Amino acid sequence: MKYLKNISFLALSSVLLLVTACQQTKHEQIIQQQLFTFGTLVDISIIADDKKQAEETIQLISHKFEALHEQWHPWLNGELGQANKSFVKSQFSPTSESIIELIKESQQLSIKSNGLFNPAIGQLIKLWQFDKIEDEHYQFTLPDAEKIKQILKQKPTMSDIIVQQAQIKSNNSAVALDFGAYAKGVAIENMIEILRQHHINNALINAGGDIKVLGSKNGKPWRIGIKNPAHKRDPQAENIIAAIELKDNESLFTSGNYERFFEFQGKRYHHIIDPRTGYPAIGTQSLTVLTNDAALADAASTALFIAGPKLWPTIAKKMGITYVMLIADDGQIYLSPAMAQRITLLGNQKPIVVHL
Repeated sequence: MKYLKNISFLALSSVLLLVTACQQTKHEQIIQQQLFTFGTLVDISIIADDKKQAEETIQLISHKFEALHEQWHPWLNGELGQANKSFVKSQFSPTSESIIELIKESQQLSIKSNGLFNPAIGQLIKLWQFDKIEDEHYQFTLPDAEKIKQILKQKPTMSDIIVQQAQIKSNNSAVALDFGAYAKGVAIENMIEILRQHHINNALINAGGDIKVLGSKNGKPWRIGIKNPAHKRDPQAENIIAAIELKDNESLFTSGNYERFFEFQGKRYHHIIDPRTGYPAIGTQSLTVLTNDAALADAASTALFIAGPKLWPTIAKKMGITYVMLIADDGQIYLSPAMAQRITLLGNQKPIVVHL
């Protein structure tokens, strides 16, 4: 593990990526596009010598992202929205293969996470009004504590969903699916497959700071900065707290309490809801995982964030995650041994290395 006060690395803003384009070989260049989908900005960066092919591939990816966002949005009239309406009726309803795959995969991940990854708590998330987070004029109010208790009493979990061929139902009326902690990772894996199909070997997809890379950048690993959660509260704090080099096919996902939140009467309420309490998880500022599977990284970063400083090693081991960095509410950094070998901390932080 290395400690540096100053280091040059590839930041993830479009501007800095464009600035570094001149470092490519004579014929290669960075071709980029930014879109807003899945509630976040998505930057697609391809290094290639065929600009037209790269731009056409980016367009395919853009259309795919938009289609999946509509299909998997919990409250719109797409496939997942229709599924949530059917759960209220407690009767079988037809759905698509992609929704069934999301359900089955999430059921397994939920078991491995001891229920901390729980997409069935969509009603709680809606109660906290995070379906309105994109409306900058929305006036947040605290949810009714009794309504939270009522949902918790019904204990909605992924095991409440029954899949029968191409149909689904739930006998628990408190179940509503919100794949906000999983769908983005699955979508990124879909996008990577499109890149491979079009023979693009060097690329980066950055969905709101959640990253998957292919190949390298000019023959070198993609060098990524990890945000400092303290920067949102204190602009004087460094914006980047650590850096890491990503190898071919690696994914780096971070769940944090500093990006999506409401402020009410001087207190901040972030979007990562603990299914055990019905309230925003406490104890963690940010949780970063590295693995090859973006979908697993998405689910695990949420589950380990909720697990917090004491429980995360147990859940990481169960979910098969070996690279973890957790920043606790008090600023203490915890690293798994594997992550300690890969990451470069910027500054004088003294992390605690915890064996899994």
